[in-house]
Amino acid sequence: MIPKFVSITFQGGFVGTRCSVHAPSPVSGEWELVTKLFPEDNNRPQNFTLTPNTPGALDGGVEKLKLMFEEGSDFFGRITIYDLRLEGDFAQ
Repeated sequence: MIPKFVSITFQGGFVGTRCSVHAPSPVSGEWELVTKLFPEDNNRPQNFTLTPNTPGALDGGVEKLKLMFEEGSDFFGRITIYDLRLEGDFAQ
């Protein structure tokens, strides 16, 4: 799959306000940073375009993605996700 968009719905007050998206490198297999997301502290669906920092990084498609929440709105670091959707195209 070639990921294009991610949609995340959080519980308000328990939001990951800084998130990095990683994908395995096609060469080494090590996790590499694709992009960073900055969700707002609310409980509405938030849509993000997955624009890689390195052009063409996702063009070959990926089998897995990793979302790392680096910072959150809750004092104790709790993050609650109600809905997570990944949209894209299937690689030919």
